Amino acid sequence: MWAVALAMGFAAAPAVSALPQAGCSAHIAPESSSASFIVGVRVPIRAEGRFNQIAGQLSLRPEGCEVAVQLDATAVVYTGPNWLADLSRSPTFLDVDAHPEISFVSHPFPAAWLLEGGALRGTLRLRGRERPVEFRLQPSGCDSPGKACPIVVRGSVNRREFGMQAYRFAVKDAVQFEFSIRLEPTP
Repeated sequence: MWAVALAMGFAAAPAVSALPQAGCSAHIAPESSSASFIVGVRVPIRAEGRFNQIAGQLSLRPEGCEVAVQLDATAVVYTGPNWLADLSRSPTFLDVDAHPEISFVSHPFPAAWLLEGGALRGTLRLRGRERPVEFRLQPSGCDSPGKACPIVVRGSVNRREFGMQAYRFAVKDAVQFEFSIRLEPTP
């Protein structure tokens, strides 16, 4: 009897561990995914932007899952006054003419974090500068993150670390990011 239970336990174990690992091989669905940011300003206005073009993939590596995200900085849409939208694209901030792409590549992380959440460390490339950053992978709201519900990642970066030093008295240093990622099967 114990041999049957043990055999059933071994038979079920690969299926349970393979389920999250299988979720580590997919592309980001650009039409249903989003990336947004909030810039803290010292005046009572909302300074929020959204990247209309997002791409990337979730890949399985020997050490775990890895995510790579690319954002088109030229496709940023800004909520707020037009002068802030122009300022966000200017050489003093995103400098979209010289640096049209923003990218993030994570370090490998356990597949279980797609369900449980965890610290998502990696490298952010912004305005031609690469810096280590840490975002927070939020606990999933479903059993199939990325498919039945979005994978949500939040965090902040210090804009000065990426060369955005202008208007320090009007604009705060912390920039809040939020990613809402949906996945599609890898072709």
